[in-house]
Amino acid sequence: MLKIAFLLVIFINMIVAQEFYVNPYYLEKLKKDTNSYNIINHYVNFLNSIKDEDDKSKIKKVNLYINKIVPRYDSYNYKSEEYWATPFEFFSNAGGDCEDYVIAKMYSLKILGISSKIMYMSTVKEKYSGGDHMVLSLRVDKNKPPLVLDNLSFRVLPMDKRVDLDLIFMFNKDRFYKLRNYKKLIEINKIHIPAYDRLKKKNRNSLILKR
Repeated sequence: MLKIAFLLVIFINMIVAQEFYVNPYYLEKLKKDTNSYNIINHYVNFLNSIKDEDDKSKIKKVNLYINKIVPRYDSYNYKSEEYWATPFEFFSNAGGDCEDYVIAKMYSLKILGISSKIMYMSTVKEKYSGGDHMVLSLRVDKNKPPLVLDNLSFRVLPMDKRVDLDLIFMFNKDRFYKLRNYKKLIEINKIHIPAYDRLKKKNRNSLILKR
């Protein structure tokens, strides 16, 4: 009897220690999708495992964790050439393209307490391939180049060290910028991005809730 009581106390403490949990709204959607449920449950456990670490560690580990998810073209997941996925769509579909990685990383870092004010979706040109790409930029220190979280690199480096990337513009919410000398933000006219506008109109229920 004492052993059972002891195990019950441990179980209760384990539950209490889990600060983040999946929104029941999405659990209903995952009832018949075991694979997606397991992926999202693993993601929540990951968030809980790093929630008490410093910001530098959170940034590196979020980049590493999400980069392990396999890239998939929008045409494969959504039968569309340009579809920006919500975090739920990204994780439940087990992958996405570069914009989806950026959105998932922004969401994860915000959940972990890092201010969304320092996060910028950044459109870049890959110098060697000539392809368009998107990365997440973090202006942790306004006097230094922003950090780059890229699904094509497991290393988090300052933008001036990413000699393979040419920054075109960066944005958050409805403000768009150029970056002068890797440090100073220069606001520019709003750029119309239909996929971004559609993303903002989607379901606003948060995938992860906090106790």
